[in-house]
Amino acid sequence: MHEAAPEDEGRTEGPGDDARTGRGPRARALLVGGALVVAVLGVGVAAALTGRAAGTEPSDAVGGAPAAEAPGDDPALAAETPAPTPVETNGVQQCGTFTGTAGTPVRVRGDDGEPTELGGLEGWWNGTPASDAGGWLDVEKWPRQVLDHPATVTVETTTGTVLESFDRRTCTGVEGWTAPDLSALPPSTVVVLDAETGEVLAEHPVELVTP
Repeated sequence: MHEAAPEDEGRTEGPGDDARTGRGPRARALLVGGALVVAVLGVGVAAALTGRAAGTEPSDAVGGAPAAEAPGDDPALAAETPAPTPVETNGVQQCGTFTGTAGTPVRVRGDDGEPTELGGLEGWWNGTPASDAGGWLDVEKWPRQVLDHPATVTVETTTGTVLESFDRRTCTGVEGWTAPDLSALPPSTVVVLDAETGEVLAEHPVELVTP
């Protein structure tokens, strides 16, 4: 009986195969593709063997059973998934550090009892929302409260003095605004109003100082 010589074994496995290291399946895979194909086919063979052990039929595809597709890879499923609803921003835009157009300040008594000029109030109505990382948020991610009130006016209720106004849609002051009847509001109070609806968004009582 003829015993296979070492060189015969090399011919059986094919060029480039290292039969003595037990990497026959990987060497055959190299004839199909490259190193990446080797890794995929190696996993495929293992999967096919596992399937037979569990009583299932191995796949006819090269390298064993095909990889399962992720749900997002299914065109039919993707077509059924509705696109996210666009955020209604009411025309609001990023205005940088601009916080409004100054009007006329009012003289009030400060916390130390001395007269001082008050030119407005600071709050969500004229601030720019920031992210946790410290940068500005995209307008679409701003709080709904800010987007619902794009234009505001700060006014003192006793004198009707407009301290400041801000329109986030134009990054300017509010143009052509006429003060509504303020008699229903508390006197000697600085209020922030929605420039279009008149809704009171914030208020701060003050002690006016007359000349």
